[in-house]
Amino acid sequence: MAVIDLLIGALILLTVGAAVTALLAKWRAVCGYVAFLFVAVASVWVGVAAFHVLSTGSPLSGAPVLTIAPLNSSLVFTVDGLSAVFLLITSLVAVCATLFSVRYMLVYKHHSLIRYYPILLLFFASVISVVSVRNMLFFLVFWEFMTLASYVLVVFETDNPEARRAGLQYFIATHIASGCILLATILLYTYAPVKSFEFGALLEGTRVLMTTSPALVHLILGLFVIGFATKAGILPFGFWLPQAHPVAPSPFSAVLSGCMVKLGVYGLLVVFTSLTPLSHFTTVWGVWLAALGTISVFVASLTALQQTDSKRLLAFSTIGQMGYIWLGIGTGLALLRISPAVAVVALMAGLFHVVNHACFKSLLFLNAGAALYRTGTRDMDKAGGLMRIMPVTAAAAIVGSLAIAGVPGLNGFASKWLIFTSGIVGGLEIPLFVFLVVVAIFISAVTLAYYMKFVGILFLGKLHVGPEVERREVPVSMVVPQVFMGILCVAFGVLPMLALKYLYVAASGILPPGYSPPFASLFGNSALAVRLGLSGVHSAAWGPLAILVAFAGCLVLGYLISRMGGAQTREVPMWLCGEEHDFAEVRYPAHSFLLTFNEYFAKLYPSIPVPRLPRPAAILRLFDIDRWFYSPGLRWGERIIRAISATHAGYPQLYMLWMIVGAALAVIVLFSMGGGL
Repeated sequence: MAVIDLLIGALILLTVGAAVTALLAKWRAVCGYVAFLFVAVASVWVGVAAFHVLSTGSPLSGAPVLTIAPLNSSLVFTVDGLSAVFLLITSLVAVCATLFSVRYMLVYKHHSLIRYYPILLLFFASVISVVSVRNMLFFLVFWEFMTLASYVLVVFETDNPEARRAGLQYFIATHIASGCILLATILLYTYAPVKSFEFGALLEGTRVLMTTSPALVHLILGLFVIGFATKAGILPFGFWLPQAHPVAPSPFSAVLSGCMVKLGVYGLLVVFTSLTPLSHFTTVWGVWLAALGTISVFVASLTALQQTDSKRLLAFSTIGQMGYIWLGIGTGLALLRISPAVAVVALMAGLFHVVNHACFKSLLFLNAGAALYRTGTRDMDKAGGLMRIMPVTAAAAIVGSLAIAGVPGLNGFASKWLIFTSGIVGGLEIPLFVFLVVVAIFISAVTLAYYMKFVGILFLGKLHVGPEVERREVPVSMVVPQVFMGILCVAFGVLPMLALKYLYVAASGILPPGYSPPFASLFGNSALAVRLGLSGVHSAAWGPLAILVAFAGCLVLGYLISRMGGAQTREVPMWLCGEEHDFAEVRYPAHSFLLTFNEYFAKLYPSIPVPRLPRPAAILRLFDIDRWFYSPGLRWGERIIRAISATHAGYPQLYMLWMIVGAALAVIVLFSMGGGL
């Protein structure tokens, strides 16, 4: 059996699994375990195919499954280095989220699981299909299927008005984005010398337009960027994300952030490497992408500081972290024609952060889901100190929070370090990148601040929950995915070269043959340390194991010093102003955390008067249908009804009079129609 058949088999297995779980929806726990079994087997098959491509460097391609002759398009499943990375991410997140769902979804006693597991499995199948086709027609078909499946999962709690509003906003935003992608594709198809939706044919269409209509090329690329930025959650297009994340079931929130928003990055790379020739268009749009990413990092991270809803905080964090990815990808695209070595490292850095973000952000959403499962609330003002009853979840949350903040020794630092380094070196060619990197470095400190809020309020300190909350860890099926994701955060941080050698295959595979410098010239030959070589010299080096050993030594030394002092630990009632207080009265709440920072940072905002545009009164009246159509109709209808009701006074003589009048009118009408008897 060919390796590509494993991918096709996984798609069939997920489709069958959706049907089976629909039949088993009444048996909630059984349905969950069956769904996990189907997802686990399918993920292994997909992972084997993806790892084969990354190990050998040779793409996989199967036979046409479907051909549409009038459009000169065929459905062929193909796996290259880039799609292999996203397939591995999807497999990883799918297994962990589905296992976490088994016990978590039992909480929804009044909601049928026929709207969860079957849709979830079909969602995974659509994601795998999106990254495995090289035809924009089928890409858009699977993209739409993915969007509809995710919408159903976002509004899973149909009786929740907040979920319905968020779902409607998500539905409208993502379909406008899909419309932008569709319009851009049709424009390229129109100008393609060979009328086909295959990537190669659309590439030729772009090449033709570059010489005949450069402005139209910018319009097409802008439409693509809007479409994929909306899916990726990049501001100002990702406004739907903070509304959708809190209301979706927590396992699917992990999938949304860890898997689906990454497809915006995949689509972006496809557009600028498979549909656009290497040119000044790539450079210009690369700068814009990096700038959009930095704006998202800045705005979303500062907004996350204000949140008291744990999942809403994580949603804004997703927007910020996607900004880091766009900064790396934009830097790489902008420098492709100028400095191939720096460009390849920047693209790898962006992809590395895609992988790392899938690990720590999925982990953090599972942490928040575990806290919600145990306490019944997302409000960090109403729950805290959960480490006392959920030590494993708390430890995993600490690892995930330190990783996403970029603390050395964990995976977030490794990818951010590469993004910052490539941006600073690239600033020698495009100085704007130095400024963008400085902003991003500052926001890393802000990220640490709001994750200290997340961990400090929700998990550390004295236990603060209601008497109805069980004092024990969440079930094992919810603990295992968290531990596994936490291990990956540490592994990719301590041994980043494990991931980088495969990411090099992905990044170099989307560039022209021979364009990328050899891997050893960029990262050295050591498996334990990264020695970055840019512009012909060793630009930077990073030895995570040495730093980790030094850090562990400091911790041991601090522990020994504390033990040598012989100090005893004791707990006493809280005293304030000479009297005892209940802990809830003096607890530092989530809405006050970092209050001083927020107040002082507000002074940095410039007081620039924003001009107010006149309201288009005529247009507003035109769209005010209630005012000019429904309301007048209701008023006239009410008058007619009142007039008719006045004739029904209850007197028999009046009803007989109406009968006589009606009969007379009938006779008159008959004579007028027939011309007489």
